[in-house]
Amino acid sequence: MVETITAILPFISPTALPLVVVILGGLYIYRKIGNERKETKAERDKDSQDLHDKILKLDFEVTNIKGNVGHHQEVLEDLRNQINVLNMNIVKLTVSMENLVKNLENK
Repeated sequence: MVETITAILPFISPTALPLVVVILGGLYIYRKIGNERKETKAERDKDSQDLHDKILKLDFEVTNIKGNVGHHQEVLEDLRNQINVLNMNIVKLTVSMENLVKNLENK
């Protein structure tokens, strides 16, 4: 690189030298900023993809939890119904036992 610059330097006029240096410096800065932008884009895209994946995972988990809650509500309702039936049968049995005890006492 230095050899190339040394070979080209005699062909550049002394008045144009500052302009050439500014142009080369500008090109260097432009390429450096371009590379940094590519790196930043890659990081941003990776972060965005990670967030997207996490949101999809959380959405799936929420849907799964909603399904479980619905199932649990059905099970609880079934248990309430069974407990009500059991309570009614206990009351019937208690009445029958009281009637049996009364009939046995009367004899």
